[in-house]
Amino acid sequence: MKTHFNSLNIFFLAAFLFILSSCGEDSIEPYVEETIEEEEEEVIEPVYEKIYFHGSGTIFNSYALKNYLDENFSTMYYYAEKFNADFGGSYILEYVDEGGSGMDSYPNVTIGGVKSGGSWISGDKNTVGMPTKIKDISNTLSFEWETSQVNAKDSDDKWMASINFIFDNYGTETSEPNNSSRDYDVVVMHQSQNFDDSVDDKPIGTSTTHWYFARNIDGSLKPYELEIDGKKYGYAVRYKFFINAGDKNNKAHVKFIPFENSELPPVLKVNVKNIINASKNLMQYANIPAEYLELAKNNIALDNAWLKSINAGYEVYTGNSTLKIDKFKIEK
Repeated sequence: MKTHFNSLNIFFLAAFLFILSSCGEDSIEPYVEETIEEEEEEVIEPVYEKIYFHGSGTIFNSYALKNYLDENFSTMYYYAEKFNADFGGSYILEYVDEGGSGMDSYPNVTIGGVKSGGSWISGDKNTVGMPTKIKDISNTLSFEWETSQVNAKDSDDKWMASINFIFDNYGTETSEPNNSSRDYDVVVMHQSQNFDDSVDDKPIGTSTTHWYFARNIDGSLKPYELEIDGKKYGYAVRYKFFINAGDKNNKAHVKFIPFENSELPPVLKVNVKNIINASKNLMQYANIPAEYLELAKNNIALDNAWLKSINAGYEVYTGNSTLKIDKFKIEK
C-alpha cells in the first residue's frame, strides 16, 4: 500500500507541473500588465471651449451676461458646460485696469429681466420667480453664489464682488425699469480687495452722499444676521442718500456689509424675502434725519413694487487679476 500511495503522489505532481508549464508566461503576463495599467491610469479633466463674451445677452432662459469692459484691456469668457439650468450662471474675467479714475464697470450674471439689443426682456417667473411684486415673493425664493479669484490680492488690485437687486417702484410687470426713477436699491457686499467700507455714520455735510447704520441704543451696530449651513454671519446695514445728484436725490440705497466675521461664507446663500424685509425693518434703528427717513419709508420695500432681477458681479477699479463667478443660481 505504501508503494501505491507514493506512485499516486508522483503522478499528480507530474500532472500539475505539466498543466502549469502549458500555461506559459504569455498567459500570465498580459493580465499582470493590464492590472498595472488600470491602476496607473490618470483621470483627465475635460477641456471646455472658452466662449468669449462682450455686451449683453441671454445665455439661456432668464440667465444673461453683461460685460461692457474695453476689449482692448479685459476679456470675459464662460463655458457652456458650466452655464446651464442645472448649474446656473458663471464666468471668468481676465481684468486689466483701463486707467482713469472710479469704477471701470460692473460685469455680471443677471437672473430675471435684462436689457439686450436695445430691448427689455422680462424674466420667466416660472423659471426664476421674477418678476414678482415684493408682497408676493415666495418664502422659498433664494440664491446661491460662489466666487473665486487668482492673482487678485496685490496692493494695486481694487475690486468688490456684490449682489444687486433691481426693483421697479412704478412700472408694470414686464416693463423696463426706468433708471431715473429706480428709487430703491439693495446691495449685498461679498468678497473685496482694497475696498474699505467704513462702519461710521457719515452725516449730511459737504459731500454729495451721506449714510447711517442701523444701531443699538448704545451706539453699537445692529447687524443683520445671516445663517448659512448652521453658521451665523453678521452684516452691517447702511442707509445711503444723495444730495445734488440729479435723479439720485430721491433714492434710498441699502447696503449689507460683512462685519466682524472671522471668514466669509464659502457659498453665499440668501433668502430673498428675508433680506428685503430686513432692509425695511432695520431702518428704524438708523439715526436718519427726519426728511430722509420719510424718503426711505416712501421707497424701501413697497408692497406693490416689482423685483425684476438680481445681478451678481464684480465692481472693478484697478489692478490686473482673474475674477471668477463659479456659480450663481436662483431657487424659486
